[in-house]
Amino acid sequence: MLGGRYYTHRAPLAKTEQSIDPIGSWLQTLARSQPDEDCKVGFSSFFTKEGRKERALKKACAKAANKKIKPDDRRPALHDLLVDGSDEAVLGLLRRFTFNYDTNIVMDEEEKNYVYEGLLAIGDNILPVVRKHLKTSPTLSWGMRLVNDLCDRETVWEVLEEVLEDFDPEYERDPSRKIQLMTFLGEYTDERSVDALMPFLEDHDETVRYVTVEGLFQQGDERARKGLLQLLIHPEEESLRIKNRIVEGMIEAGWKVKGFRGSVERLLTEDLPEYMVDGKSRMRLRKARKK
Repeated sequence: MLGGRYYTHRAPLAKTEQSIDPIGSWLQTLARSQPDEDCKVGFSSFFTKEGRKERALKKACAKAANKKIKPDDRRPALHDLLVDGSDEAVLGLLRRFTFNYDTNIVMDEEEKNYVYEGLLAIGDNILPVVRKHLKTSPTLSWGMRLVNDLCDRETVWEVLEEVLEDFDPEYERDPSRKIQLMTFLGEYTDERSVDALMPFLEDHDETVRYVTVEGLFQQGDERARKGLLQLLIHPEEESLRIKNRIVEGMIEAGWKVKGFRGSVERLLTEDLPEYMVDGKSRMRLRKARKK
């Protein structure tokens, strides 16, 4: 003890310990490293005008596709992407169609219409990006609307054929894309739409079959008559709403049950007794009996 204080003796640092310089050592290591050219370019571009623009574009695309942020926070990003107009910006805008803003349906629709009108204003040069988007997008409705409004009929059909390549009547865990495609085909008046719809009368999913039936009646092409009647009397078809829709559609269209009369009459007697087949082979509602 010296002067009332205790001092702890510490041995001198070893030579190797004294010589360690953490900062100097790091600088030497950095100097010896040889980054490849891609790293050099990427690092330098971080501070350039192009680099800043690229980062802003990616940020805007991320906001456009983020359903968790508020519309007021997303709208400036959508505006910036429309102003940019590049392929990457268009792809970012198309992703806005892939989700719904569930807490405000009206605002969701307004925002999608804003994007839609903006994309239309850019013009048909966005078509390659839209086609790419349609191949992988979880939704098809807005993309197909764009194609229909931007392109001539033959181009629209080319795109439809591309999309149809990914579908068949087999089971799908999520048939929502298929349902949207059948809906569009039903509304797209073209004899080729009937041919495209017909196989999906045998689809595994009941909603797909129903939408297909609806689409065929919208087309109004009597070539669909046979396929619709075959579905109506099929022993494995259990959907009462499909059977009702076929009967109602046949009555509205005035199509006959020729070639299927016996089977149709048995079906009506068992499942839909309020209907009958008249003397002209057309289905109609039975007249109410007078009391």
